[in-house]
Amino acid sequence: MLKNNKHVLVTGITGFIGSHIAVKLLNAGYSVRGSMRNLDRKDSILKILSENSAVSGNLEFVKGELTEPGDWDRAVEGMDYIMHVASPLPFDLKKDANDLIIPAREGTLNVLKAAVKHKVKRVVLTSSIAAIAHGHKEKVRTYTEEDWTDLNGEVKDLPPYVQSKTIAESEAWKYINQPEVKTELVAINPGYVFGPLLEKDYSDSALIVRKLMAGEIPGLPKISFSVVDVRDVAKMHLWALEEPSAAGNRFICVNKSSSYQEIAITLKNAFPDFGKKIKTFVLPDFFIRFYSFFNKDTKAITIELGRNRTFDNSKAVQMFNWEPRSNKKAILSLAESLIRFGVV
Repeated sequence: MLKNNKHVLVTGITGFIGSHIAVKLLNAGYSVRGSMRNLDRKDSILKILSENSAVSGNLEFVKGELTEPGDWDRAVEGMDYIMHVASPLPFDLKKDANDLIIPAREGTLNVLKAAVKHKVKRVVLTSSIAAIAHGHKEKVRTYTEEDWTDLNGEVKDLPPYVQSKTIAESEAWKYINQPEVKTELVAINPGYVFGPLLEKDYSDSALIVRKLMAGEIPGLPKISFSVVDVRDVAKMHLWALEEPSAAGNRFICVNKSSSYQEIAITLKNAFPDFGKKIKTFVLPDFFIRFYSFFNKDTKAITIELGRNRTFDNSKAVQMFNWEPRSNKKAILSLAESLIRFGVV
């Protein structure tokens, strides 16, 4: 039985967050249409979702290429709501930042235009804290939903992913706030998303834990991450879809920050078989900066050295009575699934 005969399009249903959102929707009784760039993945994602949710025929798939407007006209027809999760991933990045920026921006606008055309009630956009907390000169600061990443500020050469998420969300609000537009928008801004994988493919956020467990990080930079469990991200998306007063709002979706060292120690204590591989000592900043001249991956994190960003999640806590899982649970459930799927 459908909960209320409501149909939801989940863009990027094959991704880490998208698949968890689909599970949450299906288990809540919604009918789900999932978009993917390549329908060759249809059978594999159907198997994954069937193993984790009450599919019962309430699931279908459609092709959705971010930069193809016609795909979204077909995908959105007949939908009541949209979860727009699809976005190009950082580790797919080529040298040109536009390889991320253009599909993120154009994809978001294509989905929103189709939503307005087909009179979709509400779109829930998966944004990021990357659209909130970068480009500011303050090294120590607490951020709220009122803050926006400053792409033209004193901090230069912001990562393409940060630029893409900021531009995509800002363009979304600009479009949806036109007087003639009746479709509602809610933005969810997660931090680093950990938690259990549903399949062997893993997200960019999971790369940190995978590399630590594989012994690919010989020493740790003095950097912290604002962490959230993917199950809590999915839950917030569902609430954002259902709560009337959420319309027109952004919601920071993080629990607390954990440093590289805290994550490494958590993993080392929980998985003694990996103990020798997992390094827990912190390298001095000057060494990281020096090494960045020879390693492009290291260069990308040097702008984070000396920064201490925290995020105020009280808006989501108060509106949704949100109680996110601990960082430890998010880290360990991710690690356990990496082991279960043979990734490490």
